[in-house]
Amino acid sequence: MSSRNIVYIREFDKFDDNGDIICRNTGCENLIKSPFRRYCSKECSKQFEKWYYHNFYWDRVRSDIFKRDNYTCQICRKKYPYTYRRKFARSRGLECDHIIPRSLYKKLGYRFDSLENKIKTITEFLHNHDNLRTLCKECHKKVTKEYLRSNVNASE
Repeated sequence: MSSRNIVYIREFDKFDDNGDIICRNTGCENLIKSPFRRYCSKECSKQFEKWYYHNFYWDRVRSDIFKRDNYTCQICRKKYPYTYRRKFARSRGLECDHIIPRSLYKKLGYRFDSLENKIKTITEFLHNHDNLRTLCKECHKKVTKEYLRSNVNASE
């Protein structure tokens, strides 16, 4: 029997001028209400959970990219078998690649110094579907190797 752990990410807590906790849901400014610890209603709780799940949960993002790309490497065009585990598409032969490498986030003006900047960095850059593609392990290695080689040559 497994127990379900509830994790509260304090970074998303909001407070009014009196220090009272405001509903976490984006755009909602209501005070929290019992029995909820961080939301004003069940509806706001579900809306926040859906927003968080689709924007911050890497397994969900990666699964969405695999599905979008039809489980096919976007370079060699080979299609790979897949399975579902806990609602997420998985494949031993596929990886989710950042077209513009994650390591460039600071050069592109993204930061992690505040909650707003963390959200912006993750949703606009790190988990942005337009910056992600499905690659097989072999093509991903080649792309990474070429990127690293070009950066070494550029810095010499």
